[in-house]
Amino acid sequence: MRRLRFMAKRFSHRAAWLIVMTCAILAAPALAAAQPIVVQGLECHADDGAWRIDASSVAAHYAATAPRKRDVVFRGSLQTLPGQPATVVWRGDTTHLPRETAVLAAREEACRLALPGLPAGTHQALLSIRPGEAATGCCVVHAGFDAHAAPVADLAAKPATDWAHALLALLPALNACVGRDRERFRAVTSARAEGTTVRVRLRTGDGKAIDCTVDASGRGTPKFAAGDNAGASGGPWWYPAREPAPIVACGRLERVQNARGALVGYLQYEPC
Repeated sequence: MRRLRFMAKRFSHRAAWLIVMTCAILAAPALAAAQPIVVQGLECHADDGAWRIDASSVAAHYAATAPRKRDVVFRGSLQTLPGQPATVVWRGDTTHLPRETAVLAAREEACRLALPGLPAGTHQALLSIRPGEAATGCCVVHAGFDAHAAPVADLAAKPATDWAHALLALLPALNACVGRDRERFRAVTSARAEGTTVRVRLRTGDGKAIDCTVDASGRGTPKFAAGDNAGASGGPWWYPAREPAPIVACGRLERVQNARGALVGYLQYEPC
């Protein structure tokens, strides 16, 4: 009898162990599928505010007031170096002659500029543009999903309740609305066909909702009106295909392609 109880107890422990291991194995693919967060941009200022450089994954805009006024655009790329503290390097060349090369190294270390109104930084900066010259500063690093490596959205498989199911048919209207003011409009939060027109809900950079109504073909002049923030659909946000790509660090990001495989934007589910 004791032996039977011992065996039953031993069996229950083994069954529990098997259940735990099975759950862990089933959960592993979901964990592995999580989109990694990578550095997407740098916003750096000189210690004395004499220069500023805003760098994305493909370009950098450098502006200086001393020793002389300058406004230069560079084309280049970001690289994150492993190790502690973490270091990000941006390197690129000017888009015009005479050719100049900018090298910006940002090392993770809290910093604060003496000038009022500028945010506290997360990285110490060292910037060099001309041979024999270097300047120090403070950077804020922007990180998010790697948009270019995001999975391709399967629009046909999305439920009819998801407005993105019909995104390609709505695309001319989306582009017509967003194209009117690309700097102002951050994303499209919903869109629906209304007869021969499409109503597009836009979100501005400061969080305001704007309704845009335009012909479904995208032709004609869009009409804009203030939207109701309380009327948010809860669906995905659509970002147009542009460089630099949107920097998002929450939810799920998908690339949207047309029938020819060309990139036409990005979808973000569960935006924050």
